[in-house]
Amino acid sequence: MSKNSKWKKFLGKKWTFPAIYMIAAALILTLMWWYQDPNEYPLTQEELGLQEITPEVVNGSAQDEMGEEAVAVATQTVEQMVWPAEDPINVQVKMEFFDDTSTEDAMAESLITFQGEYWPHNGIDIVAKDKKAFTAVAALSGEVVRADKDPVMGYVVELKHENGLITTYSSLKDVTVKKGDKISQGTPLGTADRNVFEKDHGIHLHFEVRKDDIPLNPNAFFGQDVNQVLEQLSQGENRPTQTENEKGPESKPNEAKDVQSQDSKQPDVKQNEEQNKTKEQSE
Repeated sequence: MSKNSKWKKFLGKKWTFPAIYMIAAALILTLMWWYQDPNEYPLTQEELGLQEITPEVVNGSAQDEMGEEAVAVATQTVEQMVWPAEDPINVQVKMEFFDDTSTEDAMAESLITFQGEYWPHNGIDIVAKDKKAFTAVAALSGEVVRADKDPVMGYVVELKHENGLITTYSSLKDVTVKKGDKISQGTPLGTADRNVFEKDHGIHLHFEVRKDDIPLNPNAFFGQDVNQVLEQLSQGENRPTQTENEKGPESKPNEAKDVQSQDSKQPDVKQNEEQNKTKEQSE
């Protein structure tokens, strides 16, 4: 039998071609698996046609080469104003802030009589529910720009904050910080006590918030993002009260004097003493 007849007989069988196809497929798959083994033949970025992109950190955020923000690298913690008392649950407000946009009755309740004159209350007075002394603390982190004794308001502590806000803590018996100290929120500042200006209020803390020397209502800041509140004020959503030369309600007949609110300052004790000496000399 010739070789050609043997091949014709072999190829004439029904299973011959399917078997050849299966063997060929197995060889192809084996070769593909062998060339793609990552342990022996790893593919580089150049072979794959890929380009490495390194994010660039700009202002605390990662940005790609197109300038689009990719991944936030760092987040800033927003500090909210807290109550300036070590135990805020056991304190309350005795006198509110003088708001010239409120009702006449509310404005009248926020006036202080001192040396025969009426003065708008530029902050809030905080007292303990048991009427005892308590520790005043920093409502925000900041730098101590004042820590001394005032003859009328008692010991006074002023803090300057990053957003230009000034918080004032007065009617203190003592102070536990000094000028130049950089303190964190909640740092003890002193002990609440009495003062001459608000002698009828007993032991209390007089707390003020100012921006550009304009007194602002502290109640608008408690538990809020200070920067957001300031932005709202600048946009006129909550107009700052007690601006220069604004006055409170008109005094009733036979009362001492009109409300004095120019520059929204507390009384100048030295000026009053000089006036009294001048009157005594003239008499």
